[in-house]
Amino acid sequence: MSALVQNLHLDLIELLLGEHAAILALFRSLEQRLPEMGLREMQGAGYSVEALLMAHAIEEDALLFHSLPEKRDSVKRTLDAMFGEHNEQRRLMEELRSAKTTQAVRKLLSQVMELTREHFAVEERVLFELARKVLGKRKLEELGSEFARRRGLSTV
Repeated sequence: MSALVQNLHLDLIELLLGEHAAILALFRSLEQRLPEMGLREMQGAGYSVEALLMAHAIEEDALLFHSLPEKRDSVKRTLDAMFGEHNEQRRLMEELRSAKTTQAVRKLLSQVMELTREHFAVEERVLFELARKVLGKRKLEELGSEFARRRGLSTV
């Protein structure tokens, strides 16, 4: 089903910030329930977190990270760190999928949420400001339109 976003010129960073807020809200909810959750419920939550984080990382990598010029030293260092954190998220999620005990799943979910919070904080403090300076408003709006298209949002 396609959602309709009328006459909005949201740039990619604004859209990614919206996803950050939604993901962090999910984390707060999970953290409140985590102590009482059983193994299967935590594993199900882990699958949902993985789907959400991987969808976010794929779009972020493809649209934002690959649009930034790696020739600039400050950009390259920042991107290397961001790609590294996405890879660490993937590694933790793989470990989570194979975890068999309540304690292991709970610990890994907590690690994923902590890493993601730190990752988002660096993106919001460093990378997004850098992207605004380097790419400019028009390019970020083009990337935002592509993000919306890829997510099934109509921007008519």
